[in-house]
Amino acid sequence: MMHVSFLYRWSLPVVYLCKQDRKAAILQAAARIALDEGLASTTVRRVASEADTAAGQVHHHFSSAAALRAEAYLLVMRNMQQSLALTSRHLMPFERIRLYLIDAKDQDYTRVIRLWREAMLLTEQDELMRTAFASSLSDWHRLVKQVIEEGRVSGEFKSGECADDIAWRLIGLSSSLDGMARLASLGLTEQRVAHNLNRAIDIELRCTSHCDAISAQGTV
Repeated sequence: MMHVSFLYRWSLPVVYLCKQDRKAAILQAAARIALDEGLASTTVRRVASEADTAAGQVHHHFSSAAALRAEAYLLVMRNMQQSLALTSRHLMPFERIRLYLIDAKDQDYTRVIRLWREAMLLTEQDELMRTAFASSLSDWHRLVKQVIEEGRVSGEFKSGECADDIAWRLIGLSSSLDGMARLASLGLTEQRVAHNLNRAIDIELRCTSHCDAISAQGTV
């Protein structure tokens, strides 16, 4: 089985690959371009050049440029999620959920978020991208839900409403605040976004009531 580096810094000599590995190499090339240059730059010709193969080979393995972009986007997202899960194994549930929702702000993550925003815009007109985007959200939800359940088992998080619904609410808030923070006129800084997400995590998972969370902030 071929393993793909999250950073996509290597490629395979396509000429000697079997059919399955040839497709994987083309997809890796598309993922590199999508991550570095964006989905708009992930054209058949550009991918063929990056993979050192003919455009006909790209068309042979992918039904359309849209299909190639959708698969490349999903590959980037799944490798990012796998990387986060792997590097956070030693963290306590609260720190892990913060990492998944707030704190993963290194350069590689920032590039992935830029790609995520571009893909979200494309969902309005591209059915294949809509499906891939929904799949990446489901993967994200599964990670967050798993951490919530583990935190409850360990006693770090309180019991209560099903983890499935809480995970969706936290992801929805994180996504919405990310979008609003891009509107400079709102004055919603990165620090304020983090503050509000931390408050939401406390209310949903750590405080016994909404009033306890407010009291802890010294606002009552």
